[in-house]
Amino acid sequence: MTDVPRDQPDAAGLIAIARTTFLGEIQPFLKDELRLTGLMIANALAIAERELRAPDPGLLDAEPLVHAIRAGRHDGDAGLHALLHDDARRRLEISNPRYLKDT
Repeated sequence: MTDVPRDQPDAAGLIAIARTTFLGEIQPFLKDELRLTGLMIANALAIAERELRAPDPGLLDAEPLVHAIRAGRHDGDAGLHALLHDDARRRLEISNPRYLKDT
């Protein structure tokens, strides 16, 4: 697929527009019992947008690694510790970037 200039937003842009529209035009009119649901929807849209904009999240395939760690094959592995730390940071950049700012 070639990079062709677009005159329309990409998927992340569409999600951003939908979130902004939702927060500005729909959320203010939700009744009290639906406000939390509305905020969860807006948060989910923000996460999806960040995930689509992430160049290459490089997230680990955890299942095989979990088994190896539980079997003790990585005890004291500083390189793995750094890799897991970086993976957790990348996941937080997508799911909850405010947490990284608070720490």
